[in-house]
Amino acid sequence: MVPLPVDPFVLALLALAAVVSLVALGYGIAELRLAVLVLRSRPSAVLETPGGGPVELRGTAKPVGGVLRSPFTETPCLAYEYVVEEERDSKNGRHWTTVASGDEYLPFRLDDGSGSVLIEPPGADFRLATDARIEVDGGTEPPAPIARFIDRTEDLDSENTSIDLRVFELRTGRDRRFVERRLEPGETVHVLGTARYDPSASSAAGDVNAAVGIDERALSPSRWLRLRHRLFGHPFVIAEGSERWLGLRAGAVGLASILGGVAALGFVVAVAV
Repeated sequence: MVPLPVDPFVLALLALAAVVSLVALGYGIAELRLAVLVLRSRPSAVLETPGGGPVELRGTAKPVGGVLRSPFTETPCLAYEYVVEEERDSKNGRHWTTVASGDEYLPFRLDDGSGSVLIEPPGADFRLATDARIEVDGGTEPPAPIARFIDRTEDLDSENTSIDLRVFELRTGRDRRFVERRLEPGETVHVLGTARYDPSASSAAGDVNAAVGIDERALSPSRWLRLRHRLFGHPFVIAEGSERWLGLRAGAVGLASILGGVAALGFVVAVAV
């Protein structure tokens, strides 16, 4: 029996589906591990962090020195994430497209009442709630903080444009949404990370000689070690909300991702067979 020739397009589609399924499965497993870790464990005391190793902490976020100003509301904060979405037309109707996004953070201290420890955010997976969602219609003047943000952002033009038709003014700019998430001083924060002894972290009373950040194995030049850490290592997460909220949300996302990965893998097997 002579095998039928396989369309290269079909092969490419199968390869893409296989990659998507593996990525989804890997991400889902990592999220389920995080959910189990959070829901089954209890936060450690800050006083235990000088011993080093994986820790889970919960306390109040406090600034080390200065603070940031969030981009759309100029609220004092220790970390923020933002997304700018723009409404556009397509063959399938109108949809929202992300045209800009970013984040910024500062080192801060976590105080749980027994003491405070330095948190070093680089490499952290921030999980912050949405604090502001500001919609600006095309052809209208945005709030002053957003106008200043647009002025200092090279890749983002103003949509406050219109055409004067004498009888009336026709707005030509696109509608936009400005979404902001932030961690403010004094808020309760949940941190999972890796502690290390650090006598230079602080000399103030009540501050422990330790810092919490990302596991060095996550920064390994070896892709295999980074992947292994992603799947089996201790995560570095900075989150708002309760332990239950963090755990249940991670579990729901992980389960959905695994189901999507299984569906994509099933598609590959069905077509291949």
